[in-house]
Amino acid sequence: MSSVRSLLLLLILLLCFVKDSQGFPDFKIDNIADKLKGEHSLEKRAVLWNFCSQKLVQITKPGSRGVNARGSRNSEFSNLTIISIDGGFIRIRGMANKLYLCFNKKGKLRTRFQPPKSLPHSCDFSQNLTGDGYHTFKLRDKPEWSIGFKKRGKKLPGFIRKPSQEPCHHFSLDLLNPTPITIPFDFNKKKNYLFNNSGKFRIRHKTRKKNRRREKERLRKSQKTRNGVKR
Repeated sequence: MSSVRSLLLLLILLLCFVKDSQGFPDFKIDNIADKLKGEHSLEKRAVLWNFCSQKLVQITKPGSRGVNARGSRNSEFSNLTIISIDGGFIRIRGMANKLYLCFNKKGKLRTRFQPPKSLPHSCDFSQNLTGDGYHTFKLRDKPEWSIGFKKRGKKLPGFIRKPSQEPCHHFSLDLLNPTPITIPFDFNKKKNYLFNNSGKFRIRHKTRKKNRRREKERLRKSQKTRNGVKR
C-alpha cells in the first residue's frame, strides 16, 4: 500500500510540474474581451429601411428631433455608418454630421455627438436578425428596448407597447460599399499537357494556337499593305 501511495504522489507532483512549466490557456470571458479591445473597429456604410414607414432612417441634427424615418436615397442624411465596438456591439452614426443614434433615460430616441458619462452605453446596440430576414437593433444595457418608427416616420419609444408595433422595429439593411466579389477560378478549364525532353511537363492552352493564327493573319495583311504602297 505504501508503494501505491508513493506512486500516486509522484504522479500528482509530475502533473503539477507539467502544468506550471507548460501552462494551460485561460479561457475566461473577461480575459478574451481584454484581448479583443483595441482602437481598430470595423466600419460599413449603409442605409436602414424601416418596415412601417417604408422609407429610410435619417439623422438630421442633434437632439430629440434629430432622427426620423422619412428619408430617401437622395438625402445625404440617410447615409449612415455602422461601427463595430467591443463586445460584439455596434454604433449607428450619420455620415453627414457625425451624430450617433442613442436612447435617453426614458427610452426615447435622440442624437448625440458622444454618449454622456451618466449613460456610457446609451448609444451601443446589438444587431440581430429575425426569422423573416429583417434586422433589429436592441440597446446594450436594456435588450427590451429597440429602435423603431411609426408609419409617418416618427420615432417610437424603445419598449414595445403592443404586439402590432413589433414590425415597426424591423429594418432592412442595404450596404453602400459592398465588398466586391471576384470571379472564381475555373478549375475545369481544359488544358493540354505536353512533356519536354527533360521529362517535365508544361501546360499549353488551346487558345495559344488561335493567337498564333491571328498574329500570322495580321502579319500577312501588313505585308500586303506595304507591297501596295511600294507599287
